[in-house]
Amino acid sequence: MLSVGDLIEVSAVQQTTSMVPETDKADTIFTAVRFVTLEYEPDSALAKQFNGKDERVQFSLSLNDSATDNGMVELVNAINTAIVQQKASPVRIENATLDYTASLKGSANKLSLAYKVVLEGILSNIVLDRAEQGTVLDLDWRSVVVNEPLTVKTQQYGNMSVNYPVGLFQATFPQFAQNLLNSPASGIMRDPLFNFQDIGVPMDRWHFLFDPTGSQAGAAGAGFEEIGGARVVSIYSLGESSFREGTFSEKRNEASATLNGTRFGIESTTPPPSGQIQIAGFSRIEKAGNDELAFVAAQAPEGTVTATGGFPIQVLLVLGGMMGAVAVFVLIKTRK
Repeated sequence: MLSVGDLIEVSAVQQTTSMVPETDKADTIFTAVRFVTLEYEPDSALAKQFNGKDERVQFSLSLNDSATDNGMVELVNAINTAIVQQKASPVRIENATLDYTASLKGSANKLSLAYKVVLEGILSNIVLDRAEQGTVLDLDWRSVVVNEPLTVKTQQYGNMSVNYPVGLFQATFPQFAQNLLNSPASGIMRDPLFNFQDIGVPMDRWHFLFDPTGSQAGAAGAGFEEIGGARVVSIYSLGESSFREGTFSEKRNEASATLNGTRFGIESTTPPPSGQIQIAGFSRIEKAGNDELAFVAAQAPEGTVTATGGFPIQVLLVLGGMMGAVAVFVLIKTRK
């Protein structure tokens, strides 16, 4: 099987975001990771086709590359459409770059594929409302699922789907790709990589750290001071399994099919969800129906030092007055 170290780390962060209420912007990185394995009999037609094969597809594209029509405008538009349709969110991606890496390695009885697709960009319209007590941020966009193929145009490989696993085969073994799409394996081959549904795990299952000095964000290399200005930062982390946060496990999908007289099994594996959200300011998460919002103040209430999973009573009292406006903020969101 493909060595994880050859391409990507299984524990790769699937989403990292630094939100700055003051600027109504956020830096974000979406990372899609997937492993796919085809198993077949030695000396079969598939073994003869793939034994010893070693292919790697890698490229980078930018939305700001005006020299070529590379498909990035359509890709970002598709993701933004999914955000507004699925989440009724005003958040939009802009200034995005895409890094695609996929590899294929064959042996006598197995073909191993690995994918890592990274979309990095700026989020705008993260603020739902500003009030004297604080700023309201939208968090629902984080769990978007993009079902379209997201086809881009590359110099090396031509038109290519970066969202469907079959895109790797289409760039390297196009006839085999078509055969897969006409087989029971088509579901796995069209299962979107840009599926961040698990990042939508309720925020009360994220680990919370309030950092009154910004030192943790700075130590993490996130450039917090460069984008935030304030020394206060709230940090939410997903992926740590514990009694309070629960257990996160990888996702598996299996199928079997017959091609060229060879029966084979196919399995896809997606690592457990992980992510981090940093918010410049002192924040508290609240729910309104299915919506999750962050209420953010520039500074922590007097006497607050740290909080891990909870807030001192004086903090709850200060922020409690903000909760009554939740329904109004939800209406603002749904009308945008």
